[in-house]
Amino acid sequence: MTKWTALPWLKILAILLLLFLNCWIALKLFPYVGHALGYLLKVLAPFLIAVFIAYLLHPLVEGLHRQGIARLPAIAIIYILFFGTVIYAGIKGTPIFIKELKSFAKQAPELSEMYRDHVNRFYYATSDWPETVHDHFDRLVASLEAGLNRIVRKIVETIQWLFRSAFTILLIPFIVFYLLKDYERIKAWLVRLTPQRWREPARALIRDVDLSLGSYIRGQLLVCCVLGGVAAVGLWLLGIPYAILLGSFIGITDIIPYFGPLLGAVPAVFIAVTVSVKQAIFVVLLIAVLQFLEGNVISPLIVGKSVHIHPIVIMLSLVIGGDVAGVVGMLLSVPVFVTLRVFVRHFWHYYKKKIDNREPSHL
Repeated sequence: MTKWTALPWLKILAILLLLFLNCWIALKLFPYVGHALGYLLKVLAPFLIAVFIAYLLHPLVEGLHRQGIARLPAIAIIYILFFGTVIYAGIKGTPIFIKELKSFAKQAPELSEMYRDHVNRFYYATSDWPETVHDHFDRLVASLEAGLNRIVRKIVETIQWLFRSAFTILLIPFIVFYLLKDYERIKAWLVRLTPQRWREPARALIRDVDLSLGSYIRGQLLVCCVLGGVAAVGLWLLGIPYAILLGSFIGITDIIPYFGPLLGAVPAVFIAVTVSVKQAIFVVLLIAVLQFLEGNVISPLIVGKSVHIHPIVIMLSLVIGGDVAGVVGMLLSVPVFVTLRVFVRHFWHYYKKKIDNREPSHL
């Protein structure tokens, strides 16, 4: 092997060594990077929340603007309606929500004892079954109890964080207002930052991401709010304790396709059994009716067919998201997949067009 033919191999070896060294350094610095990212996320949290809210509200502002209303009055109308509703719901709903949460935390030991009685009755009725069945049932009950405790603890920590971060949260409405007011200027500034040859592809990419993802997110959030509210009213009419708490959980988990309704139904049925088996059956029927209405009436009307994904692909993305980041990963799996799909399509079309436009080589 000559000196010149060895050079490419040396270059490849050097690149591989540098990649290995970078990975090793990243692993060593991972704890510090994690702390730094956590601090950065905490600082940027109000801005990220404000950007998300402005993204949701901007089409409504544009809709009023197209109807002949000036931009600032259109922003003021949507702004007052949105934040007025949020503040009113917070003032009216938060005390009830906290009251139910405290009551649930106090009654958790009693609920656990009631379930232990049910478990003992189950053991007595199935005494001739193999012991491994009882062991699996024990582990299932223990995991359900641990899961409910984690959910309650997370909710309490979130509420505490909200009270501690009151000043930070107050910044969000102001940031949202300026983002909506200067939306076109911000968009023009981002376009100027983009290199000239990438501007048209970037515009097309952002437009397609917004068309395929924006309507899905807005519609799905509205569906979850409607479903959570109806579930809370239905549970209250059935006389189930903690109706608002359980209805909120049902609405939040409905963001997860297919698996979400099952996750949302577990705590409601779990609590309903403590009242009576009959109430638990009614709750199961209520959840089934809600899911039928959501899948056949509410979701088609509000969300429509904004995201055309085969159910198998959605399930695969949910499994991957759940394995990577748990419930949060499942919540984000579909939006992330939709965004990645648009990116892949655009880059594929871009490079295909680039290859097709090349002049044929002259032999």
